[in-house]
Amino acid sequence: MPRTSSKTARKTDLIHAALDSIAKRGLMETTITHIAKGAGMSRGIINFYFTSKEMMQRETLKFLIDEYESIWEAALQEAGEDGRRRLAALVQVHFDKKLCSARRLNVMSAFWGHAATQASYRNQLEAADLKLETALTEALAHLNGSPLEEARRHARQLHALIRGLWLAFMLNPQAVAREALAAECFSFVDRLSGAPVRVIAPANLSVVAPEKPARPKALKKTRPEAVKKKTEAPAQMDIEDLFAVRR
Repeated sequence: MPRTSSKTARKTDLIHAALDSIAKRGLMETTITHIAKGAGMSRGIINFYFTSKEMMQRETLKFLIDEYESIWEAALQEAGEDGRRRLAALVQVHFDKKLCSARRLNVMSAFWGHAATQASYRNQLEAADLKLETALTEALAHLNGSPLEEARRHARQLHALIRGLWLAFMLNPQAVAREALAAECFSFVDRLSGAPVRVIAPANLSVVAPEKPARPKALKKTRPEAVKKKTEAPAQMDIEDLFAVRR
């Protein structure tokens, strides 16, 4: 193996070890010792490739972003020039195993969490976001024939939806299916293009109409005289009074 290739391979091995450590321990808890042990190298070799831990972390983020962009750009190129196919390719690739994995998303979330206070991370992530949103904007504008500003707004919304669904997968990768997450994004795209939204109830749920309350039976109106007659006992007559002759 040529000397240059060997050097590149060692650097890549160190970055992969850094990715593993960050995914497991987080960004701040990862040390040079963890990385050296994970790569099977000495601390001295790491210092030869990276002058500091901060430099290694920046290089690790750059590696992660470069890999990410190469994956979705390849999917976009394969889709051709049709707007719907390009948009579908961009959505689908974000929920492929290569990009939507717990390990990868754990590392990305670690860098996102420190981007607010670390300008170097923030600049790298903002540049990557702008590149993707530009591709989404172009695909949406071509698909819907909408003005560029409207397509740009929809692209930001779609990107935010992808990030949110990534978070759902990262928090519970065993229970969340990638296919279902992609379907949610496609449903959002359909609403943007004016396609009807189909709401399908789960198969195990049945809608039962509530029982109507029984109507109380109407009270039968009775005349006061009738009530009085029913309540008063009839007077008894003596047989002699019946045949008595009035004077």
